[in-house]
Amino acid sequence: MPKNLWQLYTSLGEDEFRVLRAIERFQGRHEYVPVELVEKASGLPPSRLHRALAVLSRNKLIKRRLGNFSGYTLTFLGLDVLALRNLVKRGVVSLLGDKIGIGKEGDVYIAVAPDGSRLVVKFHREGRKSFRKVWRHRSFTLNLEASTWLEVAKYVGEREFKALVSLWREGARVPEPVAWNRHAVVQRYVEGVELSEAPEMGEEEALSALRDVIETVRVAYQRVGIVHGDLSEYNILVEPAEGRAYVIDWPQYVYKDEPHADELLRRDVEYVARFFRKKYGVEVDVEEALAYVRGERSEPPW
Repeated sequence: MPKNLWQLYTSLGEDEFRVLRAIERFQGRHEYVPVELVEKASGLPPSRLHRALAVLSRNKLIKRRLGNFSGYTLTFLGLDVLALRNLVKRGVVSLLGDKIGIGKEGDVYIAVAPDGSRLVVKFHREGRKSFRKVWRHRSFTLNLEASTWLEVAKYVGEREFKALVSLWREGARVPEPVAWNRHAVVQRYVEGVELSEAPEMGEEEALSALRDVIETVRVAYQRVGIVHGDLSEYNILVEPAEGRAYVIDWPQYVYKDEPHADELLRRDVEYVARFFRKKYGVEVDVEEALAYVRGERSEPPW
């Protein structure tokens, strides 16, 4: 069995991808797509179809249901390789490397673009229990009861990509968005470390990083009209020597006119201010910072 996602992707043939696309096509109407539909949609003769189904099942890209009828459904791994195939064919990604992060909302991989530059690809995984707790407090329009978690992941991937595009265009300190397909979001690689690793920074560098975070929260609120909603040391990347910071992981945002937006905005600012105060001794008045973010004062609180 292939050892990683790229090896798995490159081991598959056209028949396997035709079957994956056929199952995906009907998955919205069937929890398990009947094998007769898979055969018709894929256009494969029975011998090639059953060979492809065996390969996909063995590699856990699909799950099979037995009983009154035989049917198949995609797994997240199956969705991964479909998205990856699209990104490769579009010339976005030329190589997928190691997994560099696992979070409540997705798996993150390092990748290489055709021009040799480094990218990050996040495959959303919203079915995880840790994300479900966040999801319950968001007013997303998707009807979860009528949707599989694969469909939720697609929806959230598109949602995050569009938010990143808007934030990037307005000058927020976020990774540059590159492409999106299904549940996969591609961004430019950012040199830096997660703030949760508590990198060593002097007071001046720490204050500079905190400014970047607050300014990004301000741009998001005033120019894009959204609130991050889950801001912490786990979704802030910093360049310690330069004192620069980037805010990542935006799929859980809320619009600023939603009922809990102000509460979430306060929580975001309070949490970040507390972390920088405890770790780096940098003091920022939370009420003044909130007023600055909302546009109630024009001068920053530092």
